[in-house]
Amino acid sequence: MKLSKRLKAITDLIKENSHIIDVGADHAFLDIYLNLYKNCQCLAIDKSKYSTQTAINNAKKYNANITAITNDGLNNINLKNEIIVISGMGTKTIKKILNFDIQNDLILSTHTNVEELKEFLDTKNYYIYKEQTITDGKTYNIIYAKKVKFQSNC
Repeated sequence: MKLSKRLKAITDLIKENSHIIDVGADHAFLDIYLNLYKNCQCLAIDKSKYSTQTAINNAKKYNANITAITNDGLNNINLKNEIIVISGMGTKTIKKILNFDIQNDLILSTHTNVEELKEFLDTKNYYIYKEQTITDGKTYNIIYAKKVKFQSNC
């Protein structure tokens, strides 16, 4: 399975056996690749029923074990320790999806207003663990962000 440069760069940030929630999964090629080549457990989410069905069909085609659901972002999703991937969307949409209290590691790929996204992450007490820029038709900024861990002096 061949991935775009952007999706391959994202997979390179993810360790084997990770648990992934991919918001805006589209056809779930990222999730299928992660499941097949990195043994990741993936939940592919898209708000389009057509994209969800395509993801399910692609998973069958490649014999991948992923879950695909139709949902609007992370609404009603019980988060644990998964890495949340949001890729190929603008900053405004990413901010809307993440506008609640979360603790998960984030891999975000935006093609607009990267500085605004960084400021938003800062307000949510995230720091940028890794960052890179990929040109794949458009120029994408890929950010791996982690929650700041506060220590008590008590």
